[in-house]
Amino acid sequence: MSALNPRFRQALQAALERYETPFYAYDLTSIQARVSAFRAAFPQAELFFAMKANPRLGILRRLLGLGVFLEAVSLGEVRRAYAAGFKRKEVLLNGPLKTPAMLAELKEIGVPILGLDSLPDAERVARHLPGSHVILRVNPDLPVLTHDHLATGRGESKFGILPQDIRQALKIARAGDLDVLGLHVHLGSALERVEDFHAGYALMERLYQEHGPFEVLNLGGGFGLGLDLTRLAPEALGLAERLGVELWLEPGRYLVAEAGVLVTRTWGFKRTRRKFLLVDAGMSHLLRPMLYGAQHPVEPLYKGGALQSFDLAGPACESGDILAKDLTLPTPKEGDALAILQAGAYGSSMSSNYLDTPRPLELLWTGEEWEVLRQRQSWESLLLEEQAEG
Repeated sequence: MSALNPRFRQALQAALERYETPFYAYDLTSIQARVSAFRAAFPQAELFFAMKANPRLGILRRLLGLGVFLEAVSLGEVRRAYAAGFKRKEVLLNGPLKTPAMLAELKEIGVPILGLDSLPDAERVARHLPGSHVILRVNPDLPVLTHDHLATGRGESKFGILPQDIRQALKIARAGDLDVLGLHVHLGSALERVEDFHAGYALMERLYQEHGPFEVLNLGGGFGLGLDLTRLAPEALGLAERLGVELWLEPGRYLVAEAGVLVTRTWGFKRTRRKFLLVDAGMSHLLRPMLYGAQHPVEPLYKGGALQSFDLAGPACESGDILAKDLTLPTPKEGDALAILQAGAYGSSMSSNYLDTPRPLELLWTGEEWEVLRQRQSWESLLLEEQAEG
């Protein structure tokens, strides 16, 4: 049975007749459904989409129309958020480092809500941008079940302020005339266990009782695609009600991952001690399998022959350029297409020009027609910033 929405799958077949692979394609109706599901589970919460998951302007503008705000983690993302039409109070800038140059530019273009990640971060913001609205990120020093690179709430992570340092951070912020809205915790990404979230919530309740009152409680994101929001929501909503605060959440991958696919064509088999199916998408287009060992489902967009198992190998001159291992699919012909699923988050946003690979075309299916979100990068643009002679 197809995991793709039948109408979206049909639209992909039509797109293959018009556009060169590889390309990203997103189903807007899936994003809208995910936002609706989130709002149904957390009706009182303010949602800040973690835009690093997918920063395409066409998607951000749709989210703005749905009343979703943005969480940024770089100066470039703040500029992109403003370009998409978001106002300063609709953007939260997190991240472990805000340099004086960055803060000076924010002063010029408009200061968003600032997430303070350390004592030096608080001191710098107080010195350069007094009067700013800020929120303090807590490192809860808790174990969570996820990939090491995604476990931002462990004590050894570079993120956040340890609980014992919150009092000093508040002292610095308030002495610098910063408006502290509340505290923020983000345990990690791709979390599937409700228990991990509940442990973080218990810590935040203790910190609010010790250091409050505050206006806002930011419980972050990290919602795994299979997480049952109906089991999680009552505890989060109950905590916000007990503390008398506004609840903020930062869904990212949860809203967009399943809406997106990376479409690639097959170009034959190769055998060493393993059997490979060669495709025209690789690590320059989708880095997550190599970086995190992420496993993306793959769906054929063709009717093939007998089932075979193989590894899906990209074109990069790198041994790690394998998009899937031990994949079983109907035998394809040269030029048949595959859809790599759950690619709507951290696919395009992590793509690179490694090996002078142009970033791919990106399309949005509105439910009625295709909209080009970003053109395929031109060969000329790869050299544009280098002053080469001849």
